[in-house]
Amino acid sequence: MVDKIEAFLNQFEQCPAIITSRPAGYKRDFFRTDEYPHYELQLFDDTKIDTFIEHWYNSRFELESERERRKTSLRKALKDQTRIRQLARNPLLLTIIALIHRYQAQLPKERHKLYDKAVETLLTTWDSQKELSNHEVLEYLELDDLRRLMERLAYWIHCQGGTGDTEGGTLIDREELIGQLTQYIREMKRVERYQAKKEAERFLEQIVRDRAGLLSLQGQDRYAFVHKTFQEYLTAMEIRYRQEEGFEVVLKHIDKHLHDPHWEEVLLLLIAQQKLSNPAKILRAVLARDTPYEQWLHRNLFFAGKVLGESVPITDEKLVDSILSQLLDLEDASYLSPLVTQKLCDRVFLIVSNLYETAFEKAALVQLEGRKSHLDHWRFFQYKSELSQQQTEIDILKLLKDQNSGVRSSAAQVLGQLGQGSNVVIDSLLSLLKDEDLNVRSSAAQALGQLGQDSNAVIDGLLPTFRRLPKS
Repeated sequence: MVDKIEAFLNQFEQCPAIITSRPAGYKRDFFRTDEYPHYELQLFDDTKIDTFIEHWYNSRFELESERERRKTSLRKALKDQTRIRQLARNPLLLTIIALIHRYQAQLPKERHKLYDKAVETLLTTWDSQKELSNHEVLEYLELDDLRRLMERLAYWIHCQGGTGDTEGGTLIDREELIGQLTQYIREMKRVERYQAKKEAERFLEQIVRDRAGLLSLQGQDRYAFVHKTFQEYLTAMEIRYRQEEGFEVVLKHIDKHLHDPHWEEVLLLLIAQQKLSNPAKILRAVLARDTPYEQWLHRNLFFAGKVLGESVPITDEKLVDSILSQLLDLEDASYLSPLVTQKLCDRVFLIVSNLYETAFEKAALVQLEGRKSHLDHWRFFQYKSELSQQQTEIDILKLLKDQNSGVRSSAAQVLGQLGQGSNVVIDSLLSLLKDEDLNVRSSAAQALGQLGQDSNAVIDGLLPTFRRLPKS
């Protein structure tokens, strides 16, 4: 192919050309770097995601207030959910996320519901011309068979191990993939082995190679899921399918893979879809597990906290309160014990913050209020700002007038972190630039820098402050 391209370009020297390839299938020496400048398309960063959201809703809603509400909602959803934000760095997947958000006005808090809709969207694109439904592409498989096939395939692929990459799925060679697909198709459609193998080859050649979808070619005869999240989600769905044999199937997978980073997302997505008393049974089993160094590492407890963040339906309030209490006990203990490091406290903060808009948000707020006197002002309002931003803003504005300068300074810092530069907040911080305490003025200036970068009032208010700074 390289020879053909070069022959063409040598024949038509004035013809400008752009040559594209998947990174995994390209070698640097295919085209000489002195004649062909090389570029690599990058994933979206936060700025590009934000720009996409801006243009997306500007082009879809005429009413400004509705546009701004939708933008704020989608940005917050991506900010709060790390795994979904990773998906959004892929432009195709960001478009799917934006479509779901547009028609539902919000993203589901339960990630498995979002992934389910994304998988459905990608599967549907495979049959945009109704070629599958009319058997123009595949002979035995129906469109409805593809999801079940993907679940079985994902489970087998995931069991092969990980790549260490948080985004890329596990790479599988073509011949191995053909072998597994052949076995699954034989079982699903009751056909001979040679027929199943032909169907497997058609599936890879015409469905995976030629169409954008869940599974994609990642180089010379190597395949992987377009994003590891889909591999994990479909693996969880396969375990759920096997759960028809009994709840023990779920418990066995948890016991075998708990605290294995490669399996953590699978287990969380699996537990999030359990019903009735099953989630509570699982959490009790996890908390009672004899995990090495648990008294120092708290891995069982942290995993249980992450499960709550999936908004799992747990009716046992005592169990939930116990988990939250043990987590926040680590914040209290950080002042007393050197074994409770800042790293452990940061993990507690992330877990508790992720309870925003879940069924356990209120329980977490109650626990925090009960510990208000134990935590310093800064840490307390950090938690409150993540769980109840609007009420927290009101509370902090009151503290800007506190007699204690340390309280005023901390309150200003938290307002900056909240990221909501309303007129009331901006005016309150501007007034602090005249505070008698240097630390308070400094905190207010820093917060204004975070919140009011495009505000003339903020710029005019800050300029005199900088003019008063001593020359270095």
